[in-house]
Amino acid sequence: NAVPVSQVEKTITVVSGTKSASGDNSLISAPGAGVKIVIAWITLQNESSTATTMLLQDGSGGSTFQRVLGQNQGDGIAVVYPADARKKLTANTALNLNLSGANACGYTVGYYTEQE
Repeated sequence: NAVPVSQVEKTITVVSGTKSASGDNSLISAPGAGVKIVIAWITLQNESSTATTMLLQDGSGGSTFQRVLGQNQGDGIAVVYPADARKKLTANTALNLNLSGANACGYTVGYYTEQE
């Protein structure tokens, strides 16, 4: 039996690393005119011993769609978005992680892009 198009999974790209600059940190660059980043899943973890607020944002200074307070080292969040409720960023906009202080925070993001 054929799988309906709506159920075919996209090819997921995974980016992972650590950011530690206070303010905006780009996790995924803007993909180009008319193209959106679609987030399938994310993990964030405070790797420092200092309480840090981590904001995932739609672009630099953009709207915050996930807020996490990593009160202690190792605190974080893991979110898997259902296929029909994935977070779609504004076209040609980067995914940013805004940190409340210059504290190390680990991230892993599974995403794909789609035409607007």
